[in-house]
Amino acid sequence: SAVERVSGEAVARCSGGLFCPAQLKESIKHFVSRKAIDIDGLGDKLVEQLVNQQLVKTPADIYQLDMAALVGLERMAEKSALKLMSAIQQSKTTTLARFIYALGIREVGEATALNLANHFASLDKLQQASIEQLLQVADVGTVVAEHLHSFFAEPHNQQVITALLAAGISWPAIEQQADTEQPLAGQTIVLTGTLTSMGRDDAKMKLQRLGAKVSGSVSNKTHAVIAGDNAGSKLAKATELNVPVWNEQQMLDLFSQYGVM
Repeated sequence: SAVERVSGEAVARCSGGLFCPAQLKESIKHFVSRKAIDIDGLGDKLVEQLVNQQLVKTPADIYQLDMAALVGLERMAEKSALKLMSAIQQSKTTTLARFIYALGIREVGEATALNLANHFASLDKLQQASIEQLLQVADVGTVVAEHLHSFFAEPHNQQVITALLAAGISWPAIEQQADTEQPLAGQTIVLTGTLTSMGRDDAKMKLQRLGAKVSGSVSNKTHAVIAGDNAGSKLAKATELNVPVWNEQQMLDLFSQYGVM
């Protein structure tokens, strides 16, 4: 794979990504992690066994594993293997944002992946995007745009993506939102406490779809704090700084109003 060196940085890096053997274990650990493709039960030690025994050479190989291969692994009984096979099958239904994040593209975190998914609404459009088109995405600067463009231009990465899609990974279609449907654009929101209607990650994703930046700390730049049950120090900080506090129902009303379900 091509070696790239970013201007101003001392190190050169391999652009092989999903294909590079030296990066393979960490790439797969990231790919299967909870905020990415989320394969429950496929932990670090198991990933290392699969790679060491050459059962998995790319993330797409995970979807070719069978019971015989899994039962042969250390500390993997038939019951555990069945459970893992089920988790692998369930992971095929995901979201475009999670899939983009799971690919492990350098400097593309959860928020950037979500912005890319919402902006292009299709993997094909993202893969074909020029650097100029990538720069039109919120929070994507020149460096990130170059990483994206380089990743999708690498034939090895394209082979892995094709194999993943052929294995059955899919996601619901995305309806692109107009700027007028992003009432929280430019606003910083903080979640605190326990939500009863959904998990914190789901709420974060929906707030980001409405344009918000979701932060983990309260400051005088915070636009609002959404407080669930048993909210603690963040709620106290919001009160101290006179930051508006929303309850969970107000958040749900906003989601309903803009069709973010």
